[in-house]
Amino acid sequence: MTYVSASPAAKNEGTYGTKNIARIIGLVCIIGFFFDMLILGLPPQNNAEWRVGFIQEFANRSIILLFGFGLFVFGSVGNNRGQLNLVSRFCVVFSLVFFLLCIGSIVDSIRLSQQALGTISSQETQLQAQIDAAKNNPESLPENVDLSDLDQFSQQLSQQANSIRNNTKRTVFKTGISNIGNLVIVGAGMFGLGRVGMGLARSNKG
Repeated sequence: MTYVSASPAAKNEGTYGTKNIARIIGLVCIIGFFFDMLILGLPPQNNAEWRVGFIQEFANRSIILLFGFGLFVFGSVGNNRGQLNLVSRFCVVFSLVFFLLCIGSIVDSIRLSQQALGTISSQETQLQAQIDAAKNNPESLPENVDLSDLDQFSQQLSQQANSIRNNTKRTVFKTGISNIGNLVIVGAGMFGLGRVGMGLARSNKG
């Protein structure tokens, strides 16, 4: 039985087709990511809560952007040196955006935590003031409520306020750490991808 190996032309055609498919899928991932971010970012709001939420969505979906650029860089190797170099440089620049978003996420997480804790403390102060006013005017209390009940309400209010404060701190901390972790990991991946791509572009003879 005689085996016929594929001709070099057929192998080149298969490689060219594979890289075209990779570029197409990569481009779809990149465009889809930015389209999603555009929809989620509208209308923009100038407050820490909106920015933290937007960065969270950005960080959670950023792996799609890394995957898309990875496919696009792979598809450009050996085909278009200028395109490969341009995309690789864009990856490096975009990695810096990720690291800047990390700083912004830290600042906004601290600001959001302070705002939430301030609101909780303000509401607690108002309710405690109402309880104190009722203590000073026991005649206004309903028949089934006495001063001991007010002391119990005050203690429960303080306990609930502390519990809410702790939960708020924990939630904001977890959200901030999750956002920062995703941004740092994907940002480092984008930077590494860009450096590798630029190295391949320098050695690319195509």
